Amino acid sequence: MTALFKLSINKKHIDSAPPIICITGTSTGIGKTVFTGLLAKEVGKKKSVITQKWVQSGDLDAPDIHTHDRLSLARIDSKWSVDRQVYSFKTAVSPHLAAKLENTDIQPEQLKNATQRLSDAFDVVLIETSGGIMVPIQGAVTTGDIVSEMEVPTIVVIPNVLGCINHALLTLDYLMQKNIPILGFIMNQFDGSVSEMHRDNPTIITKISGVQQIGEITPSII
Repeated sequence: MTALFKLSINKKHIDSAPPIICITGTSTGIGKTVFTGLLAKEVGKKKSVITQKWVQSGDLDAPDIHTHDRLSLARIDSKWSVDRQVYSFKTAVSPHLAAKLENTDIQPEQLKNATQRLSDAFDVVLIETSGGIMVPIQGAVTTGDIVSEMEVPTIVVIPNVLGCINHALLTLDYLMQKNIPILGFIMNQFDGSVSEMHRDNPTIITKISGVQQIGEITPSII
């Protein structure tokens, strides 16, 4: 049997998807790539959609945009590759360090321009961040600084595990401080476990932050 994933999300968030959406998370390796691909599949049923990863650090043979396309079943013309994956580095570390190790500076304007070109050609652009929203891009400039400047509506992916409440609330609080519009959060239920903790986590996150859960990722066994 092969383990796959399925996305449950409120239909209104698909129908009313803004032209650019930032998909971030509470950390790295918590399901952003899977969610981005699954969301692209749903949005793509009614609109033209393309995904983007500003900085790919490591896994250059199997980058995140390839996973997006595999999950969304999209066939994107290769002419968009440079704008989809603007910077590519060999080492799987934070973008600012990955760039430093290769004697390169990441230019925020280049990221913004690439997103704009994609937005001009597609109905919806989904930007997956590298790690969380406060990951540094260049010097003291964080991903959040750029997203805030662009005023991009954002979805937060949260792994439904012990400790996620603190990480989620800190991320949501930062987005609010930066005046970044929050579309809601997604709970990633990695293994399908259902306990009192798993049920309570999204409830208490919403109660404290005021941000609504808009969907959930669960495993699907075929």
